[in-house]
Amino acid sequence: MKRKLLFIVPIILIIIALISIFAIYPKVVYKKDIGILQKKIFLVNDYMINDKSDIKAIKEELQKELVSNKRKDIEKETNKYLSSIIDNLEKWKNIDSDNKILNMHLNDKFKENLDDNIKYLDDINIKLQAIKQALNELKDIEVINIQDEDNKKILIDLFHNDFKMQNYNDEIANYEKNIIDYINKYEYLKKNKNTWNYENHKIVFNKRSNFNDYKKISSDDNYELIKDTKGPVITANNITIIKGNKVNIKDKVHCEDLVDGKTECKIDGKYDINKVGNYNIKITSTDQSKNASYKTIKLIIKEKVVNKKPYYIEVIRNQNVVIVYGLDSNKEYTKIVKVFICSVGKSNSKTPLGTFKTQDKASWGWLVGNLYGQYYTRITGSILFHSVPYTKKAKNTLEWDEYNKLGSPASKGCVRMTVKDVKWIYDNCPRGTTVKIYDGNLPKGVSKPSVNKINGDSPNKGWDPTDPDKNNPWKK
Repeated sequence: MKRKLLFIVPIILIIIALISIFAIYPKVVYKKDIGILQKKIFLVNDYMINDKSDIKAIKEELQKELVSNKRKDIEKETNKYLSSIIDNLEKWKNIDSDNKILNMHLNDKFKENLDDNIKYLDDINIKLQAIKQALNELKDIEVINIQDEDNKKILIDLFHNDFKMQNYNDEIANYEKNIIDYINKYEYLKKNKNTWNYENHKIVFNKRSNFNDYKKISSDDNYELIKDTKGPVITANNITIIKGNKVNIKDKVHCEDLVDGKTECKIDGKYDINKVGNYNIKITSTDQSKNASYKTIKLIIKEKVVNKKPYYIEVIRNQNVVIVYGLDSNKEYTKIVKVFICSVGKSNSKTPLGTFKTQDKASWGWLVGNLYGQYYTRITGSILFHSVPYTKKAKNTLEWDEYNKLGSPASKGCVRMTVKDVKWIYDNCPRGTTVKIYDGNLPKGVSKPSVNKINGDSPNKGWDPTDPDKNNPWKK
């Protein structure tokens, strides 16, 4: 029994080894198989070119001769090889040959060949449809299992080379290149239709950037850039800054050429930001065609003004007139807002000349002796804006004869005014308002106001006729 086992065991091991070898050994594609496949590929190609209908016979013939396994590698490589050609040809077919851009504006050489291109496209499309149909029909055909990499490469190369052996295939490859070129040019011109014109059988671009872009996609020379004869347009206005503030003039100017687009603005001119004054600044810009433009602006440096008050007051002492100025759009006191009549000091020296800032104010204030004034605003020291004096802190105790002196010197040094006028200063001119007192002429176009005199026999003579108080008898 042991001897039988010793004899049987080696036999079993040999059988197992043989089974293992055959199980793992790859199938090889021999030259004979490749030759058979080559013949059958010729047959398929003949079908694709001549549009034969006996695809069933071809399938049966291939299945009869070739080893069983699906042809996924060949199908994948072939589809990849044809996909870009098919996509671009179909894209080309969708372009309307009667489109105005093509017929009116594309270059003459392209227009002359347009009809021939479309006819050739129709012819080549028939062949492409045959290729796509054949590939679709052959999806289920079982072919050789390509496990050996060298034979796999030979088989794929054979299939590709066989396509290349057909005359129409080279034509497809060349035509594909032309199609891509035409499609790119067509789509660019359509997208950028406002940047070019068709003149003297050429596409003429009016923007250098578009001209350069088109140059990258075009294989012909039937286009040009418009002749540029004008310099850039310089957009710049006078610049105003406060003394000591930094300024970047380049940020406040813009230079742009009609053909080249934005161009550099070169700034020339000396200025001192710490010195008030007007400085000339020259701006120069040159385009790529060497056309230059120039413009001169002013850099205006002004004194720093912090928290300007809404009004500025001048007292023209020798005229007995008060003028109030308001701010203009440039924050300067140039607008005359009010002109008031007044009475300054009897002796000029009593009302001081100079520039002052207003201080405290009150609706009633003690003046001198036993006299009082309404709506006073302190100018400086004991010098005030106030109403004509009252003998008591009561609105019916006005010194009416002093009221009649308005328009001529009459005070101890203060600036007397009607109640209505002095109340306007009290209400509208805040503490810190500038008051300038000087002797001089009235500004051009300004007349001295006047007031109606109070009759000493009037029962209302104790009231200022302009007082807005509701109890003022002059209002009744």
